[in-house]
Amino acid sequence: MKIIELGKEHNSTIVMLHGANFVHSFGRQYSLADRFHIIIPHIMGFGEEADRVFDAEICTNEIADSISELDQKVLLVGFSLGAQLAFKLISEHSELFYSAIIVSPWLNKTAVSIKKALKINEKQLLSLKKKWLCNCIGFMNGLPREARREFIGWMQKVKAETIHNSVDNGITFESEPQFVNVPFPIIALAGEKEQKEIIDSVKKMAEMNPYCRYEIWKKAAHNIPPVFAKAFNALILNIAR
Repeated sequence: MKIIELGKEHNSTIVMLHGANFVHSFGRQYSLADRFHIIIPHIMGFGEEADRVFDAEICTNEIADSISELDQKVLLVGFSLGAQLAFKLISEHSELFYSAIIVSPWLNKTAVSIKKALKINEKQLLSLKKKWLCNCIGFMNGLPREARREFIGWMQKVKAETIHNSVDNGITFESEPQFVNVPFPIIALAGEKEQKEIIDSVKKMAEMNPYCRYEIWKKAAHNIPPVFAKAFNALILNIAR
């Protein structure tokens, strides 16, 4: 599994799980590497792993195996698809983490909402095959030129099967009943402009687990890590140890 590593290995580790398509979802959090060891796995099917087809079960096991080799508990931060994987990871491998920040998870899915999301994401994939658009998105997320070039190249390789599997990934509240027993602090975030299912997901997380609290960020949409980076980075610094 390809990973991005930033900072010094002897520092406390933060593992960041990016959203679908965009490995550099946390580009505006890379500055935290002056205090922490940051690890960003390339999620199966994306980035340097785009030659593979996404599978939630295999992907989760690979990430868990990689974290277990660190021989320390880590802070887990996930966004969008990465948030769903983070939810699965902390539910099934809670021994690997001391805390988690889960941003914009989609966990209360229905057949109708999955079908709708598939259409949207399939259309988005076609758009992201356009190199100029990838460059614009990378620029808006604060990426330097070389990282934008990487993003453009990676997106040409992402498969339609990966998009289908990442949307219809099987990660739900029902699939992870162990979440109620996760024994460490969890913060679940959503933007007030996000779809209702995402907002309801973070609220339900807090209802299910007494160690979890939720926040709905005003004016935010599905864009908290890049657009609200100052507040988001401050939150990470407050949780990380």
